[in-house]
Amino acid sequence: MATPCPSGWHFLTMEPVPGSIHQPVDYLSSLKTAEVEFPLAVEVVLMLFLHYVESREQLLLKKHTWCADTASLDRQVTVGAFGRSGVFISGHPRNFASQGLGVCGRLRFEE
Repeated sequence: MATPCPSGWHFLTMEPVPGSIHQPVDYLSSLKTAEVEFPLAVEVVLMLFLHYVESREQLLLKKHTWCADTASLDRQVTVGAFGRSGVFISGHPRNFASQGLGVCGRLRFEE
């Protein structure tokens, strides 16, 4: 979590893209879409906390999202499971798939 959050507007989906659940990290690149990309872990954490402060709703309560960040041992960072114990940040091999793991996409737009 040493990566600072870039300034500006950030648009992230609040739930993982339905087809991305239980898919490895390479799923998003297979869609060949230019409108959605992986969010940074810091963006997801800020989204979760800021949304909670405003609405008291916990997003990604039982789900995780792949992130653009990489961890040691060539693992991809995941963020989610925002519950009573806080937010779970982890790293998984790129071919890992899980029932609650998908992609909360960051939407690209021109400023």
